[in-house]
Amino acid sequence: MMKMHSLGFAGCLLLSAASLTVNAAAYTNLGHEAGAQCETSGINDSGIAVGNCTPASASANNVPWLADTNTENSQVALKPLVAEQPCRALNISNAGWIGGICKNANNVNTAVVWNATPNNTPTPLKPLPGVVLPLRAADVKTIIMASNQRGDMVGWSISSNQELSTVIWLAGDDTPKRVFSSLLGLLGYNDKCVPVGVSDSLSNGYPSIAMNCPSTNGITIPQVAKANVTTYTISSLPIATGANRCYVKGINNTLQSVGYCEYPDTATNPVRTAAWMTPTTAPLTLTLSIKSKNAGRAINNSGVVLASRQDDTGRVSDLTWIPLAGLAGIQLIQPPTGAVSTQAFGIADNNTVALNSDVDQYLTGCIWSPATGGNAATTHCLASIGGGKKNWLSTFSQSGSYAGGVNLNSTQDMDAVAVELP
Repeated sequence: MMKMHSLGFAGCLLLSAASLTVNAAAYTNLGHEAGAQCETSGINDSGIAVGNCTPASASANNVPWLADTNTENSQVALKPLVAEQPCRALNISNAGWIGGICKNANNVNTAVVWNATPNNTPTPLKPLPGVVLPLRAADVKTIIMASNQRGDMVGWSISSNQELSTVIWLAGDDTPKRVFSSLLGLLGYNDKCVPVGVSDSLSNGYPSIAMNCPSTNGITIPQVAKANVTTYTISSLPIATGANRCYVKGINNTLQSVGYCEYPDTATNPVRTAAWMTPTTAPLTLTLSIKSKNAGRAINNSGVVLASRQDDTGRVSDLTWIPLAGLAGIQLIQPPTGAVSTQAFGIADNNTVALNSDVDQYLTGCIWSPATGGNAATTHCLASIGGGKKNWLSTFSQSGSYAGGVNLNSTQDMDAVAVELP
């Protein structure tokens, strides 16, 4: 049975308390060896960062790179799949596998992996091969949609007529496995599901996968795939009572998942965060008494949910929620001093949250730490470097030890930056 938790606005404020805004950690400029305009796209718990640069040229290709947060200007370009063709680094796992995409000699996009060494040529992740009975041609390209800290990659194998089949490539293995391989004939192809999260925990040697899948009536179905001895078993996450549809946004290592549910009359029955404690139980949903829209964004391995909400000014802000704790499990993330809103994007296993905010009207990256043991919540906002006034975060390591993003310097060039957090 679906359970709801309601919390008055005043109660929310008491639980979250006014947070203290402080500046502590400082950005490291990772350099510009790979180009003039750079960004950080991924970082792991060892402080190894990856990203992409655009060279100072009107025609040069994007260049992916690798760097060490602990060393200034340590950026080193990653090799492309084919000389003179562009690549893009998307993420890096704690195991050192870098997921990305490159164009091959025919200008076809191909999912690739590098290991974390500068002179390593990427390995293309193979599409599904052709089959004879029933006749189906081999797929022609691949895309990574989600990954985990082991380096397992989940995405699509795409046919020449744009059929999308969800597949997984285990860490260090370029061979795809169909998630819907238990279906007969061609039914296991072209599932058109959108993978959104991958667990680090394994079942029969494979991680579990959260995804949103289409149905015959056009309503999206949130699903979790868990490996059995030979194939994946697919479980549809239960829809909250009264909802039209739900979406899943993330999954943790105990197969708890988070997302949101939509209701028939959203003006009086707004979108709500949904947290599934198992793939087969009804979700706990979050109903704020001020009737603000709210939606789950992520869940960490402690089961703490990161969610966003719309306040009575129409602005978006964020909160964390421990679903099983009920009312006591909610903490509002107050905007830092000089700001009116927050845009959180990640929650680490230590319950800290990475966000961006409009501090004194300048976009600024910040790390929020929850109130614990009678101590108020704190927000560490990062000072811009190089004479600039804007910076923002875009990636956060799983442990909360490192974060990365972009600093806009005094000449308005984009510096790829990262920071080791206290």
